[in-house]
Amino acid sequence: MREYNFGAGRPDPSSFPSGELAKAAARVIAEHGTALVNYPDGRGYTGLREIAAKRFERSEGQAVSLNEIVLTSGSMQAMQLITEAFAQPGETIIVEEHTYGGSLGVFRGRQVQMASAPIDGQGLIMDELEALLKRLTDAGTPPRFIYTIATHQNPTGSILPLERRKRLLELAKAYDTLVVDDHCYGDILFGSEPAPPTLYTLDTDDRVVYVASFSKILGPGVRLGYFMAPNDLQGRIMENKRDGGTNALASMIVAEYFRDHLWEHISRINTIMKARKDAVVEGLATHFSDMAEEVWWTDPPGGLFVWVRMPDATDTKRAMALASERGVSYASGQGFSPANEDIPYLRIAYGFPSLEDIQDGVPILADCVKVAQRTAVAV
Repeated sequence: MREYNFGAGRPDPSSFPSGELAKAAARVIAEHGTALVNYPDGRGYTGLREIAAKRFERSEGQAVSLNEIVLTSGSMQAMQLITEAFAQPGETIIVEEHTYGGSLGVFRGRQVQMASAPIDGQGLIMDELEALLKRLTDAGTPPRFIYTIATHQNPTGSILPLERRKRLLELAKAYDTLVVDDHCYGDILFGSEPAPPTLYTLDTDDRVVYVASFSKILGPGVRLGYFMAPNDLQGRIMENKRDGGTNALASMIVAEYFRDHLWEHISRINTIMKARKDAVVEGLATHFSDMAEEVWWTDPPGGLFVWVRMPDATDTKRAMALASERGVSYASGQGFSPANEDIPYLRIAYGFPSLEDIQDGVPILADCVKVAQRTAVAV
């Protein structure tokens, strides 16, 4: 049976630079292979941290010290280290009402309490966040940190506007809490207008930890992410990093490739991703045209995902089962709910499937959603 994989956030397999990485690996091993008999630097391979610093400076117009950057085994290790450093079991953190399931898994594993902050099409709603901060503080459960995906939010794709970013930092200072800014999708931008400065760039009070990844532009199998944090915060995070160091060979190879190809690679990825996103949005508009008042979806300016709101009458489990029977996989809304609620949403990841798979798979998905209505809907 043909498969249509809209589940995980991965880049197009054809974009993986196998040949160039093989050449980079040969050069690295020939020139630096003997260094691999040693453990890596505690913060990770300097060459890849230099790439991360240049990446940040070019996009943000602000230099960062290499000492602020720590490489990790994917961004999930960074999230785990950050959570262990700042939130004890039973303590409270604030998350967006729909957010990345991988991070939710980390928070649940740490047994922290998650308070959901409402979001709209532009991300966190500041008045609602302020009210939540006040309620938690008055109840004696002040949040240890606010976790946000301010740029290309997962799953919604929204970008938090500049004024909201500034207000978020003001609130964090007023309530003396930290902000964890998950910026893993920041490079994937479809228009010419850049996203607002990151929260890390705007921070003047040393209370933001920035998380990023090379996986979203290269491949999750590489398992290379990083975080940036001021010295005091970084020291607390590093207390829990006992892995002997992040993979030096992988770091060397990726650094060697990105030294000359980073921006060319990002440009190619963005071109591919935009075409796929457009195909998903066009397919949804065509195949849900008879349910235009009941179904809506995002048209994100970047990132890897389209977020679809299904009718309240949708039997979400039946829709997923029907889709699976016909070879279509996607992420259910429940996976992005901090309370693990069965909500009438689904997420389409468009990076991995081909254009042909999108064009053929979206109609099947739409048909399954229609069939899964608990009330009569014309199909």
